[in-house]
Amino acid sequence: MTIHIRDGSEADIEGIAKVHVQGWQESYKDFLSPEALAGMSVEERMMMWQRVLDRADPQAKLLVAETDEGQIVGFARGGPIRGKAPELLGTEAEIFVIYLLDKVKRQGIGRRLMSGVFDHLRAQGFGSAGLWVLKENLPARRFYEALGGTPGPEQSFDLRGQMVTEIVYRFDLSPQL
Repeated sequence: MTIHIRDGSEADIEGIAKVHVQGWQESYKDFLSPEALAGMSVEERMMMWQRVLDRADPQAKLLVAETDEGQIVGFARGGPIRGKAPELLGTEAEIFVIYLLDKVKRQGIGRRLMSGVFDHLRAQGFGSAGLWVLKENLPARRFYEALGGTPGPEQSFDLRGQMVTEIVYRFDLSPQL
């Protein structure tokens, strides 16, 4: 199966929403309670993504990973830091979200998505980017470390009725020599 990385658009909202829900369920099944995993629907995510794209910052970038058959199997989005504890993030830009379906993980697709968002942020003049990840999500943390991310501060909060702890990963976007 060949996977293509391209810019995402409004036409991709349903596919992104499906990956968002399935990716959430697959990625967090070992860390979150069934109650915390429940309640996220494709319809709700479609409305959320419509709002996101309606007011998208031109400095933000949405990339999708798509099969030859046109199925979206992953996506990533990053841009200027949003409201969530920017002082803890400690970077100029943020990776807002990255999800892949389990069936396409460990094929370099996540690396290609992150690289594309990093390249865009670098071209926008950002020197660093950060993201939040569940502290218990060791596969994701290993992935971010393999990309050169360094762990930073943590914060805890209630996620759909379950207390969780997130950790920051920071990336240097300085041009590579």
